[in-house]
Amino acid sequence: MKKQYLSLAALVLFVTPSPAQSLLNKLKNKANQEVNKLENGTGSSSQSQGQPNKNNKLSANVTRTVVLSMAADEVFDYQENCISLGSNTSDIAFIVARRSSNNSVQCYSYVNGSKTPVACPSSSNSNNCQTSSLQCSYSKLREIHQSSDEIKKYTSNQTETHAMQTPAITDDQLKQMSAYMTPAQMDDVKKKLAEASKQTEGKTLTSVLSTTINFNGKQYGPYKQLLQFFLTPDGKNFYAIASTTEGQYNEKVKYSVITSASDKTLSTYAVAPTSILAAPDNSEFGMYHTPDYKTYQISTSGGKTLSITETSWFQGAWYLGSRIVYQSHNKVYVDGQVVKTFPENETHDPCNLYLSLDGKNMTEVKDQKIYFADGDYFEYPLKIESVNSVGRQYFKWLALEGNQLVVYQKPQ
Repeated sequence: MKKQYLSLAALVLFVTPSPAQSLLNKLKNKANQEVNKLENGTGSSSQSQGQPNKNNKLSANVTRTVVLSMAADEVFDYQENCISLGSNTSDIAFIVARRSSNNSVQCYSYVNGSKTPVACPSSSNSNNCQTSSLQCSYSKLREIHQSSDEIKKYTSNQTETHAMQTPAITDDQLKQMSAYMTPAQMDDVKKKLAEASKQTEGKTLTSVLSTTINFNGKQYGPYKQLLQFFLTPDGKNFYAIASTTEGQYNEKVKYSVITSASDKTLSTYAVAPTSILAAPDNSEFGMYHTPDYKTYQISTSGGKTLSITETSWFQGAWYLGSRIVYQSHNKVYVDGQVVKTFPENETHDPCNLYLSLDGKNMTEVKDQKIYFADGDYFEYPLKIESVNSVGRQYFKWLALEGNQLVVYQKPQ
């Protein structure tokens, strides 16, 4: 089996950068050891029966389900896995590897209780895992950068080509310059002008007059200037920011948010570019911007407006259902009301903050652990999801305990 490894985003997604690197290295070393065992034909007979980690603290409302007990010659290779926990409590998918009788390594896809032989993942199909890097506690949009080739799939530009202007100095200007420059300096100026004229002769410049968005057979625009373009995690909708200038001296900048998910457009005059937030089901979207450098203002397509005065501490906004969550300084707000206050000297990644739908309970993934609102905690989850079952939200995560792959579930 080739030692070509896929993205580890599914493993380090919920931890902060420095601890995440430590965890990544630990898992990488363990994976290499197990792969070497398979390649050397020694198997993984040293694996023991899985037991819950005694360093974890879990209440009685947590369920533990063993989804697979691996055989001695099987290994869960952390670096060759696209882990999926799905949107329902019963969904689970991952890949295990086994040395077959002809001494080659065979991979198996485990999906909801069934194992199927599959080609072992390699760098050539690693894109299948890359969407894991988009995972977040809220619906995080993926930006398609203007300089990328991918943006050409969604936008087209109307351009104008014109001759490149040649630098020139009038006779009067030369006469004025000669009054305070030496002959040698004047000769140098004339030489540089001649070189510049030669470099620009016959050359043209192309400028973008407007940009049109082409998405799912429909056109949007054209727009004077397209600043940013985003796709939803499933790629089925886009959100974009366009701008125009107004006023005698183009001193006013108008920013607009356009989306394929709605006929509505949000627009504002601001002193700094806006940013976008979108509800998970795309039923509503919003933007936040700085109208006067003193405040952030959040406006939504549903007509909601919120103002944040601590602009230097503002860490972004996102949707919780139809409610607006934002983090400013050491506080987390839901629709403008404080729901959580952290110690002053701590930092918290908004992507790793999971709020219950009523906004009252918060779970955080930090320093390689899941910290629940009721005091429970769990070390080294391979992947975590927030899922819905029979109208109730659950936290669901996958763990490797000895030779067992285990799914835990806990009500939010």
